[in-house]
Amino acid sequence: MRVKFSEKQDLIDFFKTIQNTCEKSWKEIYSELDTKRYSFDRYKSGESSIPKEIFDKLIQFLDEAEKKEINKKIERLGDNWGRSLGGKKAILINEKKFEEGRKKGLERIRRIKVKKEKEYKNTLAEIKISEEICELAGAFIGDGFFNCYNNKNYQIEFTGDKLLDLEYHREVISNILKKYFPNAKVHIYVVELKGYLRTRIYSKEVFCFLRDFLEFIPGKKCHSIKIPNKIINSPLKYLYATIRGIFDTDGGVYFDKRNMYSKNYPRICFSTVSKELFLQLLDILSKDFRIYSRHNEKRKNYVLEIYGHNQLKKWMSLIGFSNPRHYRKCLDGLKV
Repeated sequence: MRVKFSEKQDLIDFFKTIQNTCEKSWKEIYSELDTKRYSFDRYKSGESSIPKEIFDKLIQFLDEAEKKEINKKIERLGDNWGRSLGGKKAILINEKKFEEGRKKGLERIRRIKVKKEKEYKNTLAEIKISEEICELAGAFIGDGFFNCYNNKNYQIEFTGDKLLDLEYHREVISNILKKYFPNAKVHIYVVELKGYLRTRIYSKEVFCFLRDFLEFIPGKKCHSIKIPNKIINSPLKYLYATIRGIFDTDGGVYFDKRNMYSKNYPRICFSTVSKELFLQLLDILSKDFRIYSRHNEKRKNYVLEIYGHNQLKKWMSLIGFSNPRHYRKCLDGLKV
């Protein structure tokens, strides 16, 4: 806190009254105040405001009536008043330079934004439909999620079982992402208490790939997800790569061991609440497989099943699995 007199004459009269009242020299006064002559002279002349602790000591030389009168003639200033005043003066003096600096800063931000947008567009332009890209799209359809928060936090996630899917996330999903998006940072988190894992990516590049290249819609997708038109209209090998990704993440394989079968009876299963995805898969797979399909009224989902040893062999030949949990189970089952 500092003290400033509103009028210069009031300041002069204040110090004159102090000297007359205490009957001491200025040297004696500033020595008692433990301040330097140079600083004290600046207080007397008004070049500098008076620190509150100095003012409080000086005013003690006056009687109560004089104190009351003096307090009417002063302003009490905050600790940062000097910096604030200096800033205002600097702005007035350098207003043109400040404005030029702001314009340069905004232009630099604009150029960086344009450059990044160009990089994203170039990356998307370089990406072509491939089996790996389709498999990644399938994995996203099966167990992926993406969204943008506060217009700057681009988040993509793939989830799975912490034990059964860890190898698949490390060796397949992560490697495809790193191959096509080397600047994206891929992190795998294991959530021990809940028994699942997350492969999480914070990347505008990957976000734009999913939204603009594959035309997925950010946010919740369970009822609306479908195989993108870009893939639907592609050769069959790309469709099958996509289906492989879907079944790797959200499908299942099990062997019926009931006595009614001479040997373990295989079933490849998939369920979804997206009617459009269900119809797409049914249309594609029915060309090469016998499909059992139904709508589960109780669970409000659609179910696809492919069963039998011959059909499993055909699946492994045409589509297969990249997820080791399914691949190994199928190999072991076919050996029996």
